[in-house]
Amino acid sequence: MRHGTSVPVRSTRTLYLGILALLAVAFMVYQIALLRELRFQLTTLFTLTPFLFSTVVFCIALGSLAASRLSSGTLETLRWGAAILPLVIIFSFAMTLRIAQAFVTRDPGRFVVGAEGGLPGGGDAYLTSTLIAFVAVAATGYGVVFFMQGLIFSLYFREGRNEGVLSRTYGVDLLASGIGALLGGALTFLLTPVQMVLVSVGLVLVNLWISFRFLRIPWPRTAVVSVIAVAVVGAELAAGVLSRLEAPKWLEEVTYSHWSRYRRIDVAESSSTMRVFTDGLLFQINYVDDRSHHDDPRQAVTDLIRKSDRPVRDVLVIGSGTGTDVRIMKHVIGDHLNVVAVELDGGFVETARAFPWLWDSYRSAEIVVQEGRYFLENTGRNFDLVLYAYIDPQSAIGSIGVPDANFLYTDAGLRSAFARVRDGGSLMITRVYLVEEEHAFIRRACATVRSAGIPPEHVRLYRRAASVPWGYYGQLTTLHLVAGKGGPPPELHARDLVLIPWTEGGRPTTDLFPFSLGTGIWFDALVRYTVRNALVLFVCLATLGAVLASVATGLGRFTFFTLGFGSFLVESLVLFNSFLLFGDPNLSAAVAIGVFLLWNGLGSLLSWRLERLRSWHLVVPALVLLYAVTAPLVSASTITTSPFVRLLIFTCHLAPAGIGCGAMFPIALRRFERESVAKMFFMDVVGCALAPPVFWIAMSLVGISLVIGSALVSYAVVCLVLALRR
Repeated sequence: MRHGTSVPVRSTRTLYLGILALLAVAFMVYQIALLRELRFQLTTLFTLTPFLFSTVVFCIALGSLAASRLSSGTLETLRWGAAILPLVIIFSFAMTLRIAQAFVTRDPGRFVVGAEGGLPGGGDAYLTSTLIAFVAVAATGYGVVFFMQGLIFSLYFREGRNEGVLSRTYGVDLLASGIGALLGGALTFLLTPVQMVLVSVGLVLVNLWISFRFLRIPWPRTAVVSVIAVAVVGAELAAGVLSRLEAPKWLEEVTYSHWSRYRRIDVAESSSTMRVFTDGLLFQINYVDDRSHHDDPRQAVTDLIRKSDRPVRDVLVIGSGTGTDVRIMKHVIGDHLNVVAVELDGGFVETARAFPWLWDSYRSAEIVVQEGRYFLENTGRNFDLVLYAYIDPQSAIGSIGVPDANFLYTDAGLRSAFARVRDGGSLMITRVYLVEEEHAFIRRACATVRSAGIPPEHVRLYRRAASVPWGYYGQLTTLHLVAGKGGPPPELHARDLVLIPWTEGGRPTTDLFPFSLGTGIWFDALVRYTVRNALVLFVCLATLGAVLASVATGLGRFTFFTLGFGSFLVESLVLFNSFLLFGDPNLSAAVAIGVFLLWNGLGSLLSWRLERLRSWHLVVPALVLLYAVTAPLVSASTITTSPFVRLLIFTCHLAPAGIGCGAMFPIALRRFERESVAKMFFMDVVGCALAPPVFWIAMSLVGISLVIGSALVSYAVVCLVLALRR
């Protein structure tokens, strides 16, 4: 920077951009760690999951808005920001843990209404505590970090435009964020969220020592901050200070905990039972000495095996979890079964390994840690029985858990599973659902089975006679769908199973509409709660009104809001199309977002040249549409190729849309050169914040077509505005 000013000079520009890049990587690693942690701390019944990322982005937007108020003092702001950031990251994360635990409870009595449960007017205490915690941790916890990110980055973008290197500044931010996404995705395989936060702290400490001379940060300030941060990191490594804060009071009875790359798994073991929790949600109960398993609904599969017209030797279990299904089959049927157990989350396998009485039966199976749909598409093996077990505890009653699990229940997923069944064998699907939604759920299931090419006359449907309260949502029960290959399956006569008639008239679940076997009741419950509570309703309407009013105050604000909204919808499409890339959705998502941001960065660097093309404003919407329409076809046609080939094709296919989208922000800033960079960045990020809940709602209600249409319209509008401002 020039002496006495806040403007970078060419001799120091490389260092200036290097500091920005290191900060972008650190913020991305922290963001991935935080979102993993918040799923555990806040979303006990997953009502607020779609809004977590929106809140992070909104905090960044507030930081950029604050930057717009700074007409001077940029250098001093950057000095203080770089200096205190290591401590802010540490203490905001600790505050996030403590505040969440102070408000959120896992006590079932807090959110079950009476003996009946049910939705009308129910669950207010639980939802209120969760909502208060959600707002509190954003306002006084992690939100401070992302507020600083928005503040610092907005100042960088403003100085970049003043110096005429905006494309390079924005491009470096995107490239570094892409690298951060790749690094964060890799670290989830190795580290817990707390440990990833320490990595982020280490990166900003390195950045502090690189930049303190350049930014003229007083060295005593640098030294004090470094000593405190290193002391906290050392205390965590030596004594687990932050890790102890992580465990809430309701986990006092837990005897075993494990962070997998998907979720936190906790086990509370007594002399007779083993209760398994996933992200704080009770997932299953195993009885240590029970070898008959009479009361376990999983025993239905053993009844099917015994009544099969042909001997069952080879069994495939999709979603084997901690091995309960394998244990029951081995106990009831015997060791002659050859079981292949496919489980997405290796953390469940590691959990079972820690309990010898459970592991003794589980290890007799061939365990494959891989996503189920990916395995079905790539294996050439056939089985006498293919079992969909209780897949994905996060999406047990909803469509907002790990999204890849939903691809198993599409018509293409069922078609792949049924293709792996030998003639005379059976496909058995076990799925929990809400009793209150039974009619619609059964219609959707039947429509999906028919669309998969399975004859209805070869299918039998059963539900458990018993049901259990599921928070304020209603009563939860289990569906067992059995499809025979070559004829009807054997009839089951268990005393707790009720035969359900085949029901027509539903909409099939497809790869383009994969969420219809979930439930929309989580969103219904939140809407009802909002309408019943005047304060919450007022805040929501006031916030929405303020956003719309701001959008309507100028063409520049409208343009950047629309650009941000459209860009995140495209990013959501990229994420959605990536889940089967490697057979590991977390890795696939990290690679996909990382690659997308890298292409965005290249687009920003090339934006000067691209905007000179006469047809550029027609090209960008066409590239978005081309990617959105062809991506599912590319995924389907390459799913049986090697991971390297799939990655190469995915990367090349994404390049045109990624470059085009990345070029639009710097081009728009140059076209609106009289507008405040910070204010325009604020509007862009607000659009991004609105997109995640819109994406999930659209996917749940309509499917991918609505998302594609919204993204296309957004970019078409932005390109039209920019074309008219030549």
